[in-house]
Amino acid sequence: MKKFLIATAISFGFLSCTSNEESIIAVDVLLIPSEEMYAQSLQLNSLIHKNNPVTIKLDKNHVPHITLLQCFINKNNLPAVKNALNGLFKTIDTEMLKAESLFYYEEKDESFAMIRLKKTPALMQIHKKSIELLKPYIVENGTEQSFVPNPDGSAISESTLAYVPVFVEKYSYDNFDPHISLGVADVSLLDSLSTHVFKPISFKAKSVGLYQLGDHGTAQQQLWTSK
Repeated sequence: MKKFLIATAISFGFLSCTSNEESIIAVDVLLIPSEEMYAQSLQLNSLIHKNNPVTIKLDKNHVPHITLLQCFINKNNLPAVKNALNGLFKTIDTEMLKAESLFYYEEKDESFAMIRLKKTPALMQIHKKSIELLKPYIVENGTEQSFVPNPDGSAISESTLAYVPVFVEKYSYDNFDPHISLGVADVSLLDSLSTHVFKPISFKAKSVGLYQLGDHGTAQQQLWTSK
């Protein structure tokens, strides 16, 4: 009987631990860019993806976006998180954003590329406000199960797992770098895209969104949107 009770307790503890892991999700509070900026992001990513088919592919399930905050939250707190984000878009809906450059590491043979945005006061304000609003709900014990699974069943990358829990500490405030991720390609291609395809434009954000993250910081599952 004693052995049975011990086994039952161990089993219950395992199930409880598994349940807790499944209830923690990785999320991205983000801005969806205007149609013009969205279209240019898709165009650049399509050319990058042709050069490197294993890099990220932006589409309706991996949307071009500007990250304001990445973190782990308890799924049970989603209603409260959504409620906290109501009204956030009003802080930036009339503000002009600026896509300044196609950024990549020119000294390398292959590089990650992104559309770098000007760090305007309005962007900084909504970035800081996002952290302030979600701070009561941020948790640290996220796992691979917190992310949208990769379609091929492969593991979530170590870089992704390491990035999310330290976003506020290492990549926020003075270190905040607003951008739209495009993927990895040969620098020779990126040189050409920077000269002939990328267009620096001013644009407005279309909406604020809350998405569950997939691998490599991709915004995959929409959980809430301001519009």
